[in-house]
Amino acid sequence: MNGTDTPPTYDVVIVGAGFSGIAMLYRLRKLGLSVRIFESGDDFGGVWHWSQYPGARVDSEWPYYQLNILEVYKDWTWSEKFPGFAELRRYFAHVDNVLNLRKDVTFQAHVVDVQWDGSWTTKTRQGHEARSKYLVLCSGWLHRAFKPDFPGLQSYKGALYHTADYPQQINLQENKVAVIGAGATAVQVVQELAQEVQHLTVFMQRPSICLPMRQRPLDDVEQSGWKIYFDALFCEGRRSATGFPGRQSPYRAIDVPPDEREEFFLDLWRRGSFNYNMFNYSDIMVNKESNRIVYDFWVKQTAPRLKNDRKRALMVPKDPPYYFGTKRCPLEQDYYKCWTGIALTLSTSSTHPSKPSMRWESC
Repeated sequence: MNGTDTPPTYDVVIVGAGFSGIAMLYRLRKLGLSVRIFESGDDFGGVWHWSQYPGARVDSEWPYYQLNILEVYKDWTWSEKFPGFAELRRYFAHVDNVLNLRKDVTFQAHVVDVQWDGSWTTKTRQGHEARSKYLVLCSGWLHRAFKPDFPGLQSYKGALYHTADYPQQINLQENKVAVIGAGATAVQVVQELAQEVQHLTVFMQRPSICLPMRQRPLDDVEQSGWKIYFDALFCEGRRSATGFPGRQSPYRAIDVPPDEREEFFLDLWRRGSFNYNMFNYSDIMVNKESNRIVYDFWVKQTAPRLKNDRKRALMVPKDPPYYFGTKRCPLEQDYYKCWTGIALTLSTSSTHPSKPSMRWESC
């Protein structure tokens, strides 16, 4: 745009073309409003456009991780209960095709400035400019990579990759690889790389309390039968504190007989996903004794999967590294089984990983 051009005017400008940006565009169109989306990437998907690291997949079980738009889901089927990033990209292509989204989107348009002077003026790094009565930010909270500035990082001679900016084609099969971290992303990466690299070392400050994902394939018949309930399920999810339909048990863990409590725990555990932490007893986040009971059951179920005594003590400690549920519980498929062949390196220091006073234990 040159200095003599008048910027186009819309009722609404949206920043971001991921799930929220698409949902907003769909609903604003229904109101008859003119809309323009500015998206920094070159396609739809938001975080699923950028995320392509090994093992990247959703951790919200089917059917909840999708748009509640009948036109979209009536002709779409998923291949598995927790789809991977490649399938999410195909899903967004389907959404675009069904809703004809592209005509209202400007891609490769990174918003760098917005100003209010009775209406909104939005500018991008690439030179786009638009005015609007309303501005809706759908940029999410996963769009900025955290890249620690570890001492010596610039002098590292090997290949260095970040999961937020992972290259499309890379073969690590004959390489020695180190993974830094133990959160949800690291769990997914470790499960994938453990099967293919020559040697894998994992650095972490403390282990995560991972829950079983219970991944499985989905067939068309099953999905077709459930679609008539989707609207009710999504509605109930919006009423829930967790975003999923369901409620915590009204009882306190400390008040339930141990055998009855064990049966309840097992049911949640077998269901997988986040059921064990989201729909457990009502007091597990406010009562230390109940929280410890829930953690001890997790240890009982998880510890036998690690055959090496040292690794078991580090990855599934008898005493919790933090209160259960106070950090996100990653979902795993064979994460603990992977440790059979992994050189585990665990930080035992409470200092920041960049501090030289760090101590390490290896096994």
